Amino acid sequence: MSKTTMHVTKVEKLHAVLADGRWHSTRELVRRVGHAFAVSKFKLVRYGHDIERRPHPTKRWQWQYRLRQ
Repeated sequence: MSKTTMHVTKVEKLHAVLADGRWHSTRELVRRVGHAFAVSKFKLVRYGHDIERRPHPTKRWQWQYRLRQ
């Protein structure tokens, strides 16, 4: 990593993904943020963000998440 490259935290990654207002599956969030994305989700809630959760419409035992606008 070069000196000019900034480290992006998982909380920042998760916020960037959810900020579009669209629904994102558990599988997608694990792929884009990491397996411990739930910790980042709880931190975003603690920071005052409202994250919605709903069951995935076709995949049993999976959820979808989005940042409430």
